[in-house]
Amino acid sequence: MQLQGREKDAQTVYNAILKRKPDDIGLVAIASNNSITLNRDQNVFDSKKKIRGAIAEGLQNKLTSKQRKAIRINQCLLSVYTNQTDQTTQLCAKLVKDYPDTQNLTVLLQAVLAAREGRAKEAATTLTQFAAKNPSFKMEMNLAAVQLLLTEGDLDSACNILEKLGDASFKPGIVSALVTLYMAQGRRDAASKLLQETVDWHRKNKESAGDLSALWRQAADFHLRGGEPSVAAKSLEELLRVNPTDTKTLAQLIIAYAQFDPSRAQALSKKLPAVGDLTPSSDVDALETSNWMMGTKVIKKAASKVEPSPGMPSGSELLQKKKKRRKRKGKLPKNYDSTCDPDPERWLPRHERSTFRKKKDRRNKDIGKGTQGAATGASDQYDITKMPSQAKASPNTQNSPAPEGPRGQQRKIQHKKKKKGGKF
Repeated sequence: MQLQGREKDAQTVYNAILKRKPDDIGLVAIASNNSITLNRDQNVFDSKKKIRGAIAEGLQNKLTSKQRKAIRINQCLLSVYTNQTDQTTQLCAKLVKDYPDTQNLTVLLQAVLAAREGRAKEAATTLTQFAAKNPSFKMEMNLAAVQLLLTEGDLDSACNILEKLGDASFKPGIVSALVTLYMAQGRRDAASKLLQETVDWHRKNKESAGDLSALWRQAADFHLRGGEPSVAAKSLEELLRVNPTDTKTLAQLIIAYAQFDPSRAQALSKKLPAVGDLTPSSDVDALETSNWMMGTKVIKKAASKVEPSPGMPSGSELLQKKKKRRKRKGKLPKNYDSTCDPDPERWLPRHERSTFRKKKDRRNKDIGKGTQGAATGASDQYDITKMPSQAKASPNTQNSPAPEGPRGQQRKIQHKKKKKGGKF
């Protein structure tokens, strides 16, 4: 499952095996190791627990030498993930002592650890020095050093390492990386020169036609985009020699020659196939008469040209009926002054304008005159609603003084009852 890319399913199986706690320590070691590789730099605490089962005692007779070496390498890698510098150094030293062929891996692990600590340039120097002493690992170590330098933004040092790879610097991948770095630095001339040298090197060393064609095409596209049609024409000529029947290359060559040698472009254009050969089954007349070729305006014009029936009026009569009405100019007010700007509040109601002044009310004309309270007293004097009411005196009531106090105010006036006259 793990080799097929089904990592989640594989991790589920490994965890199920480890939960059962089998007696076979070899099975536990393999399941733990494979589970650690799936965790990678995530879930580090789980990996630290499982690494104990992978390095348990008594595995020498249970596992092969290759399996034990893989577990030791993963142990070193896990210590790098946990940023344990001293432990990584010790584990790498023991690994090289027991398995000398893992020296290149330990150097890479130590370089990664140094880069994590902010010493990327120092790590790159270590890798390049190891590559100089061990030519068999030259490409691997130099590319790792370039990657570390690029993470630090040191483009110049990265380009210098790639340029010193010898014949390996003409490989398509290296050329692509160098061209990208040159363009990022604004060194377009260096990129153009590298492409020319690469094509020449492949032509002299008689590399396969497929690789050479790819390089020629990339070089031609680069020079065409850069405004160098003469250099691009040379690349396209070589590409056309490899594949003379390639119409795409021929068309690009004609475009390149048209920019600096029109006569040559005219001569090459005769080699292009005819239009009928390219589309033998297409009907040109049917395509031209179809609606999708015409725009909406053309379709409307074609529809308007339909012959009218005898009962319908002619086109001239319709035109006379549908005469355009003249637009009358708007009338300006009599007091319009063109030198003054119009009032911006002219669209507001008059009572909402800033210049509006409310009319004075006659009832409130005395407000604000005289001393404090004088106007109020005068108005109350003539207000009939505020005058005391005058009740008529009743002959049956007695004038008694009004009682003082709140209780006296609430008492009702008592009336004497008339006594009935007695009979004589």
